[in-house]
Amino acid sequence: MNNIQKPGLYIHIPFCVKKCNYCDFFSLGANDLSCRSGSDIYSSYASALLNEAKYLAECAMRRILRCGALTPEAYDTVYIGGGTPSLLPPENIIELVHILRTSFDIPYDAEITIEANPGTLTDAKLKAYREAVINRISIGVQSLDDAQLGFLGRIHNSKEAEEAVTLAKRYFENINVDFIFGIPGLSGISTSETLKNVRDKASFVIDRELPHVSFYSLITEPGTPLYSWDRAGRLDRVEDELEREMYYDFCNILQSHGYGQYEISNFALPGFESRHNLKYWSGAAYTGIGAGAVSFLPAPEDGQFVRFRNVPDIGTYINTYALSSCKDSCRLPETRGVSEIQEVLDVDARKKEYMMLGFRKTKGPDPELYSQLFGGALLSEDFCQEIDELIKSGYVRNDLSLTRKGLDMGNEIFMKFV
Repeated sequence: MNNIQKPGLYIHIPFCVKKCNYCDFFSLGANDLSCRSGSDIYSSYASALLNEAKYLAECAMRRILRCGALTPEAYDTVYIGGGTPSLLPPENIIELVHILRTSFDIPYDAEITIEANPGTLTDAKLKAYREAVINRISIGVQSLDDAQLGFLGRIHNSKEAEEAVTLAKRYFENINVDFIFGIPGLSGISTSETLKNVRDKASFVIDRELPHVSFYSLITEPGTPLYSWDRAGRLDRVEDELEREMYYDFCNILQSHGYGQYEISNFALPGFESRHNLKYWSGAAYTGIGAGAVSFLPAPEDGQFVRFRNVPDIGTYINTYALSSCKDSCRLPETRGVSEIQEVLDVDARKKEYMMLGFRKTKGPDPELYSQLFGGALLSEDFCQEIDELIKSGYVRNDLSLTRKGLDMGNEIFMKFV
């Protein structure tokens, strides 16, 4: 295991009150749960998570391969995401974090994040999260316009979002809010987003002195209601020029109030950058626990990494990690088919991925870290032609930081390293 960057640990909670109209993540609304069989699905899933954590800790201790990869023993970030983790009873979250801390080497100052939906947050849950030593919360606000929230399929309204953030500030200093911009209108239901909507979002962050905000452009993904409405011609889309104006207006307002833009869609006050998400953009290893969770871990072969995914099926996952099943061999997940290899990356493939993900950061990929990760290799030599082309195109500066044009042309930059 390369010790330059400690790996991150991701826990997937796939449950939602209902699935949002734009979401293509593995998540299930209440009406989608097909494996209840009269039992408490949340408790059964929470128990399975605990058992997978214990299984992985055993694999790490005994150096047993999982999908051809080695499981780490130590992590310095934990991210509990979904879905809607705040749907789980707070006692499940407390027990989960306790088991993670006792199973793995997780330092006291680790960044531990939980995602929450404003419609499911309560004072009791927030208090429980703090008792569990969770020190960061990410709240999915998405919009401050009730019609737009309805169009997106969110279960909360703008007032509930404001109340949830106010409540969270009682318990957390490190708070992120997620916003979506460029929201189209839906004929007869809502109107498309305006520049004022975006400025209201910026003011929401600044007025409440929130230290972190994620600001994502809405993407129409196949298989979602949004995609169907788009194909049916029912969407009143925001024009590209206006969407770019929204983006830069938001950037400028945040930056004028001391927020640094450290990634294409992420802004933070100094010291509040997401340590866990930075791992994804910096070539670090990570372990995923839960149905549908992805892992990216080193293989015994020099320089190789394996990316694999737990099967996105609640029933299979729970049955595999049921208490009685955990007495089986440590090769159980492979023999039962609960994990599936997505790709094996050799050193050259890892280098390209490092560059591609690194250009999501506004400072660009780090040449020093690149050299440390890849045995002294020089980024400037390995990708001399690609970097020269990006500089000449005006996408990046000589220090590899993104220009405004580069922020707009991310896909063109990424394609250089595919």
